[in-house]
Amino acid sequence: MTGGAQGSDRAAAKAKSAVIDGPTRHIERKDLAKDLPDLSSVKHPTPAAPVAAETPHASPVVVAPTAGDALRATVQLRRIDPWSMLKVSAVISLSLFFVWMIAVGLLYGVLAGMGVWDRLNSAFTDLVSESGSDGLITVGQVFGYATVIGLANMILMTALATLGAFIYNLCSDLVGGVQVTLADPD
Repeated sequence: MTGGAQGSDRAAAKAKSAVIDGPTRHIERKDLAKDLPDLSSVKHPTPAAPVAAETPHASPVVVAPTAGDALRATVQLRRIDPWSMLKVSAVISLSLFFVWMIAVGLLYGVLAGMGVWDRLNSAFTDLVSESGSDGLITVGQVFGYATVIGLANMILMTALATLGAFIYNLCSDLVGGVQVTLADPD
């Protein structure tokens, strides 16, 4: 390139930066917040070439992946907060309670449509021969027992998940936690 072409490139770059930074050029440094770091000298690093052998006093070099290489990161799960585990497990067990009640309702409806409950109740009244008996199985009994079982499952699942978080935290202090490698999808 000639000196005139370089000068015009510099002038074009200066004009472009004036347009980009134009609205904030009039703000003096004393008007900026005092607790913000000055990032005007920070430059993006260029990818360094891999170092064959590191010297003992040199810092490790991070090599940027080339195009097509998958990124990988290894993390270690060291602690699970018991309070957050309690909240998450309570929400999950509450939703599973509603799934349980819907499943019981659908199963009861299918068996009622097939006439299973009518046959069972008539066989029961024939054996007991009580004319005032409602039958062995009623809708109220089925949903009452299902509610009790569902609430017990909710309480047990929430308590066991929270206790599991405590136990995991104790074990991870001893052995270091679970190591997970995260990677870009292929």
